[in-house]
Amino acid sequence: MNDEKFSTNEVGDLTTLVKKARRKTILRNTIISLIVSLLILIVGYIGNLQLLYKSGDDTLRDISRFKQITGPNLYESGYQQNFGLFNGSLEYHTYKIIEGKPVIWSNDTFEFNILGNFSRFPGNYSPIQINNPVIQKEKLSYYIPYNSQTGQREMLFYHPEIDYGKYINDLSLLEEIDNRSLVEMGISFDQSYSLEEVKKMLPSNVHPVWFWVDTCSEKELHKTESLYDGDKIPESADMVYGFGSGIDNKKVSEQDFLSSIETGLSVKGKYYSEYKRIFDNLRKDKKNPLKSDVKIIGVVVTGTAENLKALKDQKYIKATTLGVVTDKY
Repeated sequence: MNDEKFSTNEVGDLTTLVKKARRKTILRNTIISLIVSLLILIVGYIGNLQLLYKSGDDTLRDISRFKQITGPNLYESGYQQNFGLFNGSLEYHTYKIIEGKPVIWSNDTFEFNILGNFSRFPGNYSPIQINNPVIQKEKLSYYIPYNSQTGQREMLFYHPEIDYGKYINDLSLLEEIDNRSLVEMGISFDQSYSLEEVKKMLPSNVHPVWFWVDTCSEKELHKTESLYDGDKIPESADMVYGFGSGIDNKKVSEQDFLSSIETGLSVKGKYYSEYKRIFDNLRKDKKNPLKSDVKIIGVVVTGTAENLKALKDQKYIKATTLGVVTDKY
């Protein structure tokens, strides 16, 4: 009887030991799982941030680089990046310079992800379009665009090889602007010119700050002409390409534009196809485009209203449209 009782106790002790060992194993496995999960979360979080940091930087560089050839008299005033899970956002701020005075222009928001893709947030980014007295007087089939964030006029550009039928000439409005006001104006030429020709033919008190480059092929121009039955619609400021003198009003050359295109091609970012289109249109049947292939068909100038009156009756001008008008101080 004692041996049987002893055996029962042994079994009970063994069961207790097994249960304790099982609990320890479960606890150990649970702790290990928690530690592993925590490590995975930390590594995943760090990896997510690293990928988003890279994507955010690439997005910023892509946009800044493209703005060098697409933003007439436009400069970056700063940016802000926000990071989430697998995606982030970039707020990109720009301003213009009118005779040394900065004027806030726009705040654009882009979304990017860890795969390196980015795009603007969904929504309507169109400028405000108003049927103002100029449109009514000329009986045009399109409206004057105004920046939706600042309320300032946005410039329009007329390609010299397209017959628009009717043109806007805002030089006449200078008589109504206070002579102390600073004015930005987009000028469309009657034909293409070299950079040196443009600099020589502009009045000395009119300051060119950005040069519009002809980047269209004959096929593209023909396609544009066939799109409309009535008045042709001029190009908006965000649809033309060119180069400017920058914040420091540095001396520029056609090579600046070619270098921007070549850099865009080497990076192979979001706008690669557009860089490639421009590069091919400029070089035609050559391996690489030359400085002589950079034809200037328009210019953005700044000055006082009084200074810009010197542009009146210049034969090389096909159309003029107002941009920013601001007080001197």
